[in-house]
Amino acid sequence: MGAPVNGGRRAVPAGSELSLAAEQGRLADLVDPASPLVPVLTTAGRRFLRPLHVQVVGRPGTGRDTLARALRERLSLSVIGPGEDAQDAADADLWVLVLAGLPRRADHELFSSLPSDRVLAVLGKADTHGDWDSAVAVASTCATRLGAPVYPVSQLLACADLDADEFAALTTLAAAGAGMPSMAGRFLVGRPGSDERRLRQGLLRRIDAYGIDTALALIESGAPVAATAKDLSRALQNASGVPELAGPIGERVARIRYWREVELRGRLEEAAAAGLDRAGAERLLAEAGAAT
Repeated sequence: MGAPVNGGRRAVPAGSELSLAAEQGRLADLVDPASPLVPVLTTAGRRFLRPLHVQVVGRPGTGRDTLARALRERLSLSVIGPGEDAQDAADADLWVLVLAGLPRRADHELFSSLPSDRVLAVLGKADTHGDWDSAVAVASTCATRLGAPVYPVSQLLACADLDADEFAALTTLAAAGAGMPSMAGRFLVGRPGSDERRLRQGLLRRIDAYGIDTALALIESGAPVAATAKDLSRALQNASGVPELAGPIGERVARIRYWREVELRGRLEEAAAAGLDRAGAERLLAEAGAAT
């Protein structure tokens, strides 16, 4: 929908009969079965009940595609990534702005262009800031400059899916007391093209240095969360910061519902203007508390 907060229509009271009927899938029951409003209400009702659509935005190189995948996999959201279907983008309910560091002018401009009640800012690639505390500190500075909360997330950790060979390699390294070198290049031991080197390259590509270090620490601790490849992958996913976005997203659901009501009212106003059971449309709008 994407309508701004001051979108020009009066507020719809929460829990209106119109909204309740839409949520229950019985909008068309509010008018006579022969009313020309029935197809209008049926279509509007389907749109009201469509899945929540999240659009991931940000400058190129911030990890937008990986975050889109992480939100799909970890939070089971319907997500629109960069360059995806234009119609889906037009139907976005919530926007997630990905920062790669302190916000630049382009970040400020993009953030300001989005509906303030339905945008969420995250510091992507939090694993590249050395440790999580450092990422939290950077996110805090970003929040001060942006004027809104900023949540640190690691897209790579959120998408961690270690296979048996990778888990075995990490377990062997942990047993030997080997840690992640300060320079990632030193982790790439083995002859170029060898199985060991390819495996280590894969680990760096999939979970990066921070993920490897975190995985080794979890295995060394003997924690049950690192008992199998699946367990360790889940532990890394949980440490990514992405699951914590469920709370801020949930806090915005009421606003998303509000703007879907605004869209529904808009369809009724258009139907009334077109003479499609004007009396019925105006009655529904009046019952919803709107001035017609």
